[in-house]
Amino acid sequence: MRKKGKSMKLSAGLAVLGLSLAMAGCSQKGQAADNEGSQGIEGGIQQEWGEEDKQTLRYAFDRDFGGKAGVCVPMAALEDETRMNLVESQFNSVTMENEMKPESLLGSSPNIGEDDFPVLDFTASDTILKQIKKYNDSVGMDGKKISVRGHVLVWHSQTPEWFFHEDYKEDKPYVSKDVMLARMENYIMQVMEHYDGADSEFKGMIYAWDVVNEAVNDTDGGMRTDSSWFRVFYNFDYVEQAFVYANQYAPKNVKLFYNDYNDTNAKKADGICTLIQKIQANPEARIDGMGMQGHYDMNFSASEFEESAKKYAALVDEIQITELDLKSSTDYDGTATEEEYQKQAYVYKSLYDTVIRLKNEEKIPITAIVFWGTDDGNSWLQDANSVGGSADGTRAQCPLLYDADYEKKPAFWAFVDATQLKPLIQNLQVSHMDDYEGVTETVYGDEDTKVKFQPIWNEKGLGIRIQVEDKQADDDDSVTVYAGIKAEDKGMEDIQTSTVSRADGTSSDKGYEATVFFDQKNLEAFEEIAFDIRVNDGGKLLSWNDTNNNQDNSNESYGNLVLKPFATIYKGTVNVDGVEEGEWEKAQELELTVVGTENGQPEASARAKALWDEHALYVLVKVTDPNLDVSGSEVHTKDSVEVFVDENNDKAESYQTDDKQYRVNCENVHSFNGSMCKEDYITSETVKTEDGYMVEMAIEWSEVQVQPDMLIGFEVQVNDCKAGERLGVLNWYDTTNTCWSSPASYGTARLAENK
Repeated sequence: MRKKGKSMKLSAGLAVLGLSLAMAGCSQKGQAADNEGSQGIEGGIQQEWGEEDKQTLRYAFDRDFGGKAGVCVPMAALEDETRMNLVESQFNSVTMENEMKPESLLGSSPNIGEDDFPVLDFTASDTILKQIKKYNDSVGMDGKKISVRGHVLVWHSQTPEWFFHEDYKEDKPYVSKDVMLARMENYIMQVMEHYDGADSEFKGMIYAWDVVNEAVNDTDGGMRTDSSWFRVFYNFDYVEQAFVYANQYAPKNVKLFYNDYNDTNAKKADGICTLIQKIQANPEARIDGMGMQGHYDMNFSASEFEESAKKYAALVDEIQITELDLKSSTDYDGTATEEEYQKQAYVYKSLYDTVIRLKNEEKIPITAIVFWGTDDGNSWLQDANSVGGSADGTRAQCPLLYDADYEKKPAFWAFVDATQLKPLIQNLQVSHMDDYEGVTETVYGDEDTKVKFQPIWNEKGLGIRIQVEDKQADDDDSVTVYAGIKAEDKGMEDIQTSTVSRADGTSSDKGYEATVFFDQKNLEAFEEIAFDIRVNDGGKLLSWNDTNNNQDNSNESYGNLVLKPFATIYKGTVNVDGVEEGEWEKAQELELTVVGTENGQPEASARAKALWDEHALYVLVKVTDPNLDVSGSEVHTKDSVEVFVDENNDKAESYQTDDKQYRVNCENVHSFNGSMCKEDYITSETVKTEDGYMVEMAIEWSEVQVQPDMLIGFEVQVNDCKAGERLGVLNWYDTTNTCWSSPASYGTARLAENK
């Protein structure tokens, strides 16, 4: 959906919402999905697939959920034989990157015909269609033929500005709504007649159209206002009418889609559903499907995808993932490529597993997955952009299934044959604790046997409590734990093991429990320990990380335990006056030692303290900084302290009402993130010191009634800035610098009664 190339400009980001939509919930659609056009194996083509064909995306998608395998292709790809061979060998659906968009068909300057409507130029799109047609004529099997998703008829971006103005001149006023509707209708009519008219050489090649693209904003699901369509209509009427005209001129077997990004955001999904319902209320309009663009990142949530897909499926007959790619991890700098590729493969796998289950078990009508590019080197994410789903150019990107040399990455096998994936090296955060109370359980296993374990660490060593849910006792039932200090130059001799048989464990109503302790003095925060657990259930082996169960021979597929600090926050009340006195003396001191760099090494250092009472959380941060700076244009580019609080400690992937980010800069100016973060909920004082500054604050509880022994999510961060830019950050706990977007990155603190 996006434009590539430095010479091509996209419109600015989202404007503030001027018109909102109420969302009462998505109603049930009136008919079940039809899957006409699906190349299902049971439909009689299985015998035509050769062994080589079975290593393709189009075969895998047909096999697993009966859908099309699609890819974005620009004009430039036609000159790259290797790239086109990849397209023709793997996919059976193509979306043109820019060549079917209004900007391409209308041109940069108007060519007005005798009927006072623009004459469209189809040269670029026809060039691609002719090559696809030539390929289709050369293959005999329908499952290998390539069909086309039309993209896009109506979009706020990549539509010439002159199209909206009187006499087609940008310096003249906008035309009236009626004139604009006439222009829209004529445009859609010309497009449909060219590609699917009775005399068209391309008739039947296009199976779907994105009729309207990105009309809903991100903030509350209301109307996008940074659009000349909006400036003419000031409402969603143009969207509705686009589907009226598309229905009037498109062949009935061509599916009509609404298409949008940020498609798993709950508020935006509700707004999209409201828009779909508005379209459906018009008897002259037709909308068949929802295009979930799928510009996701490594924090992708399969559950959020599922929730949104179900909302859309309640209304439309088809869902397609139309522009899929994955932005890289926030800490990926282009060097740890193999690790990033493995992580990416498993994120893609979580999406694909969800698609298969939703389609086959819950009958959610997902009919295609389209990747936004053939390979990493040609991805639009390699260029900085400011529109939704894009990358900002600050870090390396490897978003697709093939690398820049057109070689398959592990992500390819996540779709085609997941058995070829190496076990994912999982990282598990382990808190500094003296007991297992309140430690989150990690769970794995299968339908018959479930394993739950809780690791802790302290000055004495590493402890793991394991619960095995297995009601059938067998003689060889046991659990084995593997642990060692992770180092590249150390082998299996550095791994300690401990096996506890069922007989030596403690019986429970669901199976048995075991506790293992490794005496490892001098463990330090943020150290990594190679680690795995393997359970023997009557000869069946179940492992947490090395799913090949090869722990005794190699530690290559062990997971990692990352030792993290844990805070005890004692009860106490203080006056927020910028003076460290009174009950501050009993607070635990926390060192901010996690360094994140951006524009140089941070020059600051910091220590923090915290107390609590029934009214508020109190935080005191002392920052040593030789250069105080508030000249930056953004709030995070001014020297400041940030405190993150997750009141119910649910470690959600995205912000809930109980999750808060409060920022106080060195001049005592506040800024916030979180729906319940308000100026009324924070009191603060800042004091300049000889070597920096101190911040004292009280943050009121708003969502929970706190009490002793309660666990909260907690993090303290210092932004160290210089010359208007942030040099970097100092954190107490988070090594990923993602607290601003994900409370799952917060540390954990216990509210204690007395010291």
